[in-house]
Amino acid sequence: MSYLRDQVFVLKKEPFREHDRLYFLYGREHGLLTVVARGSSLSHSKQAGVLEPFSSIDVMIAQGQAFDKLAVAKNTEPAMGFKTLAAYIIMGALCNLVISLLRSGISDERVFHLLCETRRVCAGLASEPTSVRARIVFNGAALKLLDLLGFGPALSDSLDLPAESITLIKFIRSFPLTDVPRVTAETSVFDAASRFVENALSYTPLEAPPHGPATIRAIL
Repeated sequence: MSYLRDQVFVLKKEPFREHDRLYFLYGREHGLLTVVARGSSLSHSKQAGVLEPFSSIDVMIAQGQAFDKLAVAKNTEPAMGFKTLAAYIIMGALCNLVISLLRSGISDERVFHLLCETRRVCAGLASEPTSVRARIVFNGAALKLLDLLGFGPALSDSLDLPAESITLIKFIRSFPLTDVPRVTAETSVFDAASRFVENALSYTPLEAPPHGPATIRAIL
């Protein structure tokens, strides 16, 4: 049996069989990984606390014919909790988008760093943001992800967007995501920039509908 080691970002967990869980991970070196953690749904499981979504951990994975199994999981940094419901919604939406857009066997370390950067932004949301600002944080991360994967929408003079919104979109593309929550702009500017990204997502080939902008609007 062969093993692989990697630093991974935990995207999502799902029930699997009676006492196991299925985990979707994004590895810094190996990209999208799907593994089974035996007994991780049991109350005395030592791995369950380490494998919470949005955590960054070191893993050793035993590669099998039917499915890969998690052999070792260890924290690489202190847990980063969120203070707002919007933070969990934004991260959940982005992680589902990563799962929908990427395929196993293709890795890009920049995606790993984008996930970690978005988590830092969400952890820094000290109070519940407005619906518009929550959308721009998610859409900023989504736009950066689309650009990394080659799906990034092109800005053109024919777009029916205010000049301020085009400036905001260019800013999000060029600067760290951590700067986005500090941007001050009119609600209409944020809304137009968000609609631009959401429209791009609607034309992006997805394997399954992501937990995306429409759900965020409904909850917030």
